[in-house]
Amino acid sequence: GNRYNPSQGGVSTVFNFFANNEDEDTFHLVDNKPAPRQRFGGRGRFNQQRFQRRDQAQPADRDQGVGAVRERSRQQRIQSKKQQQWNTWAFNRDRNVITYNSSVDIRPDWAVLEQVQLSSLSKSSFDMVKAKVVPEELGSYGNLRWFDKSFDRVTPKLERELLKTRKMAYNPTASDDPVLQELAKKSGKGTVFATDAMVAAIMCSSRSVYGWDLVVTKSHGQIFLDKRDESNFDLLTVSETAQDPISDDKDNINGVPMLSHESTNANFNYSQQVLAANDAEKPMAFGKPDPFMSAGEDAATVGYRYRKWQLSAELALVARCELNGVVESKGANALLSIKALTEFDSKVTGVDWRQKIETQRGAVIATELKNNANKLAKWTCCALLAGADQMKLGFVSRTHPKDPYNHAIINTQTYKPKDFAAQINLTEANMWGVFKAVAEMCLKLDDGKYLLVKDPNKPILRMYEVPPDSFNDDYAKEPLMDNM
Repeated sequence: GNRYNPSQGGVSTVFNFFANNEDEDTFHLVDNKPAPRQRFGGRGRFNQQRFQRRDQAQPADRDQGVGAVRERSRQQRIQSKKQQQWNTWAFNRDRNVITYNSSVDIRPDWAVLEQVQLSSLSKSSFDMVKAKVVPEELGSYGNLRWFDKSFDRVTPKLERELLKTRKMAYNPTASDDPVLQELAKKSGKGTVFATDAMVAAIMCSSRSVYGWDLVVTKSHGQIFLDKRDESNFDLLTVSETAQDPISDDKDNINGVPMLSHESTNANFNYSQQVLAANDAEKPMAFGKPDPFMSAGEDAATVGYRYRKWQLSAELALVARCELNGVVESKGANALLSIKALTEFDSKVTGVDWRQKIETQRGAVIATELKNNANKLAKWTCCALLAGADQMKLGFVSRTHPKDPYNHAIINTQTYKPKDFAAQINLTEANMWGVFKAVAEMCLKLDDGKYLLVKDPNKPILRMYEVPPDSFNDDYAKEPLMDNM
């Protein structure tokens, strides 16, 4: 008979069971005791499920060909990129976005002729060794004072007060340099004329964050790069490339404008204080007399090198390069480029120099390379352009975090420019590749006046065509703060 009776109660169910005598012979007693629990059974079940998922995710019979492997690699790269984008968005969503002002008032009638993404410039390369380009010396001017070696022994426990110098500093733009003007009149002496700071700004433009600008004047096939009279080009930046952006508030002692003035003054004061006084040790004559200093003036002693680089048949750079001092090293005179970093608040920068500069010097340098990548790269470029033998890097800190007017020298470190360039991942091939690309862009322009502008909020360089009388009046000038 049937085991199931669909007519019972009008319901068909598996529980309506009727014994079948034929099954009794095959009936066996089954032990209903629960199976003993295995020790660590939970973890065993977890591992079993994990291996099952792995087997499901990677079936044994899936395509193992080259095309399939390449496709899986592509999918993994896409997923990895999406994850990175998500992480970046999650990190940046709570950060304050600061919009910086342009370095110059852009007029609506200025036409944009060129726009260059800095990411593309970072891939530029020009091998000076392979091209057999070496600098040609066109002249040396000025004097160099001797470095006081006692500053090499300064420590946080033996710090020295940073003194405010009364010496004057001259840094004329290229068009106001009588030596460059004279060289421009000589046939074959150059097509692009500039200062080392201008060349370095272009070479390191891919590392810059804040805005800057240079006036480009082309006439009869020659190009002069100039800074505007009231521009902020000569001001040093502080924490420009830091992860947390600095405020643009002009009244904040830790804002971009005041920090720039503070750091610029501290850098100049340091570069003069570490040199021996004239009456203590006679300065070394570097060449012809200083072309900018008048008789009787108490000006900072600087050595100027005018050098030429023939980058191609059509492109020759002539630049005025600065040296700040000289020191006796291993029986020879080593030419110096002297600069100073400024610490304003260790809670903002992340590392306390007074505590770490001796015991964890690498951490201090690494932090500065992260926060001031552009400034350090430009200083290194200037040292390489000038042919400096050593870089003296001073560490100047506020005596109190809330006092931007008084500072102390707490350490001095010495580097060879090429070694320091390698440490900060700055290659000469990329430096010259970037400058060559921008210079060739300028050479294609018609005779006239132009403005090269770094966008303050985007990694972009723009070339504007401006009227010939631009920047001759006050309409495009920026008010500068009084020196501290």
